[in-house]
Amino acid sequence: MPITNATYLLFNSRKFVISFFILALSFEISAQNPTPQEVFKESINFLIKTQCDSTIVGKQYAGEWPVYMNLVETYIFIGKKRKVRDSNCFNISAIHNFLSEIYLHDTTLRELKPVLAKAYREIQTYEVDKRYNFWKLLPPLRNHRMFGKDPHLLVRRPTNYPLSSRFINKTANVPEDADDTALGNTATYYHNRVFNDSLKALSYAGFDEYLDKKRKNRNWYNFMLPTPRRSGAYLTWHHQEYEYNHWNPITTYFSLLLIFTPNSSAYPVAYEPWIPFGANDVDVVVNSNVLNYLSLTNQVNKSTGKAGAVKVIEHSTRKNLWSTAAVYYPNSYNIDYAAAKAYRNGVNDLRETAQKIAKHLIETQQPDGSFESKPWVNKKDIIQSTAYALHAMLDLKDKGMPIPDENIRKAFDFLLTKAHRKDGMCYWDGGVYFSGGTLLRNILIWQSDAYTTALITKCFQRYYF
Repeated sequence: MPITNATYLLFNSRKFVISFFILALSFEISAQNPTPQEVFKESINFLIKTQCDSTIVGKQYAGEWPVYMNLVETYIFIGKKRKVRDSNCFNISAIHNFLSEIYLHDTTLRELKPVLAKAYREIQTYEVDKRYNFWKLLPPLRNHRMFGKDPHLLVRRPTNYPLSSRFINKTANVPEDADDTALGNTATYYHNRVFNDSLKALSYAGFDEYLDKKRKNRNWYNFMLPTPRRSGAYLTWHHQEYEYNHWNPITTYFSLLLIFTPNSSAYPVAYEPWIPFGANDVDVVVNSNVLNYLSLTNQVNKSTGKAGAVKVIEHSTRKNLWSTAAVYYPNSYNIDYAAAKAYRNGVNDLRETAQKIAKHLIETQQPDGSFESKPWVNKKDIIQSTAYALHAMLDLKDKGMPIPDENIRKAFDFLLTKAHRKDGMCYWDGGVYFSGGTLLRNILIWQSDAYTTALITKCFQRYYF
């Protein structure tokens, strides 16, 4: 009898251990495979909790989200490789706009309204007459002049990145640009919708002041690729460029060669806004972003620059310049993302381009559902590439393009494997959403976990809810 009882107890204890193990394993599997609802809720929590709530002047600002300026290899004029926190208009405006779209899709998410209000207030610190700059006006890190007293003028520069040489400090002092101006004014458009406000934004005429027409200069990157000359597209920088009597590639070559001398058209002048290399440029993603803003605000068909922008975008996709056409965007799927978004929001002239984008997305998706940029861009920048491609697929599907549902689901499944979940929050590692452009295109990059997470969170909401 005792032996029988012992055997019975041993058998039952083993059953208990096995049952407990199976139960624990099921919990682990459940934790590894969260529902879309859980991912969405936890991602929103992350974006709320990581918004900066205090200002330390010259370091961080209330309303923004962390973003990092990353020099991935030593560069003679900038210094050693390093990754430093930054503050810029692009990051906060983009996240504000993602969250605005999420809120407008579901207005029961009332916890987002104070987040949006705080972000919008901070966005306005980059504004100058309805145009926006990438960086803030801050005291210079050093006197821009070799001789003479420091005039104590404010300049544009990174908040924390240690710019050492006088030359590099002068080149950081950039003017307002079409990209940040489009994003900042898109933020005003969404702010008015969310808060029933009537704030004024920049009209199409403000962008039409700076078009690639009858110019007496040309950016060397646009020449080398090349981008169509005198395209009529939107120029990146809202500032007067240097004008030659007769431009040709040789003059550009010598101006770059002599950039450290005051006689060069590329030379940065102390305390004056500097257009990189003295020549404005045409960027396909910037043009897509401008079209998106103008379409959202029902102005796109009034703009002279629309035809040129469409021409440049079509040229880039027709020539398969996915990785190289954009001056400031090295990710191979940024063009897909930006152009598809503009098409979805009403720029119907991009239909032919959208068809090429759909083909590009379907043909280049990896078996595991991911998408890859070039190896030298953040080690293929897989998470960011997949997020951009997924958003583009959703936009194209909304417009009736034949995007297989299987491709979309595989992209979601892949992104779930890369999600970080902890303390009721979910986020993804930030990829390359912007770069220093031209010579710095692949080595000076900006990354933000919040930017990438907001982009992916919006995708989850659009597809699952």
